[in-house]
Amino acid sequence: MKKLGRAFLVLIAGLLSGLALVASAAGTTGTAGTIVRHFQVPVAALAMDGSRIAYDASAKYVTKPHATNKVLVWNVRTGKTVKVSGNKTAYADDSSTGAGVFQLAIAGSRVAWLVNEGGNLEGDDYLFTSSTTNPQEHQVASAVRTGTFCPGRSSGSCAGKWLGGVVGSGSFIAANRWTTDATGAVTVGELDLLSGTKLKKVATGANTVQAAVADGGRVAVLHADGSVALYSTAGQLLHTVATPSAEAVALRGKNLVVVNKAPRKLELYNAKTGSLRKTFALHGTKQPRNLGVQGNVAVYSVGSELHAVNLSSGKDRVVATLNGGIDLARIDSAGLAYAGNGFGTNYGKGTLVFVPLAKVTAAVG
Repeated sequence: MKKLGRAFLVLIAGLLSGLALVASAAGTTGTAGTIVRHFQVPVAALAMDGSRIAYDASAKYVTKPHATNKVLVWNVRTGKTVKVSGNKTAYADDSSTGAGVFQLAIAGSRVAWLVNEGGNLEGDDYLFTSSTTNPQEHQVASAVRTGTFCPGRSSGSCAGKWLGGVVGSGSFIAANRWTTDATGAVTVGELDLLSGTKLKKVATGANTVQAAVADGGRVAVLHADGSVALYSTAGQLLHTVATPSAEAVALRGKNLVVVNKAPRKLELYNAKTGSLRKTFALHGTKQPRNLGVQGNVAVYSVGSELHAVNLSSGKDRVVATLNGGIDLARIDSAGLAYAGNGFGTNYGKGTLVFVPLAKVTAAVG
């Protein structure tokens, strides 16, 4: 009876958040501490800060009439899920070429997310924010670009303004605003901090685009040439790390981790000096995604596998798998969150999993 009661509470919580929770008998799998949630809708974006996991429950691929998009925050310590988005985000998936909610950040009780809408000749970005303690959606900024062929987030022939690079950590959320000409070249750029429901400019220039990750009062910007620049929240350029061809970057404390495209390697840099400390081989044949780092452990996904790497020993182990592939993954002080959206007849049905950090570190200890 006790087990059935917990299942009932989990089901009610899922219904209140506007999602159909179709499995998770007691909110856990057979592995103690691991929590699995199944939804009838895709998980389109994911962010994590401590024990809070922010995710976007998309209305894409949903045949149910009047389905709407939702941004929610799940506290894995309390089990409580709060919807933080409102009416404008509800219809984020309605445009013909738009990406919907495509970036999401959380820092403490503050959440921010980016919505893209578009047709064939125009792309529109909108930045929203809300708190978890008093959920109320606020539009912070918008940007519009046009071109002869300019669908959604395509950069081919779009001239105009963009929003992107939304990242968060601890007490701050940062974002980028920039302008491109018809060739896609950045002509004006800036790094901003979210202040209430407004953006505050802290640094300018094309080299501030785009922010990839934030930690400890720093923002790491991944450049098109594969280098990584670290900025303080005051807008000071701390230093630039000349990585060979970085296409993903993770930052935590003294560790700056990058995945290089060529040569295909995982590299560990000293975040304070920019010096290369170690290089690791990567598993699988596909280019890794969802790079993250927490303490002495880095994570990355390849297809349906999620790997953890001990940055001292180099030990690399598969710590999770999902049929259909792991689309999103984030790691923070509480643990690891990852999501996938199925395949075949189950495509578009999301799975969101939380694994305590102790289990991840033990796997590569």
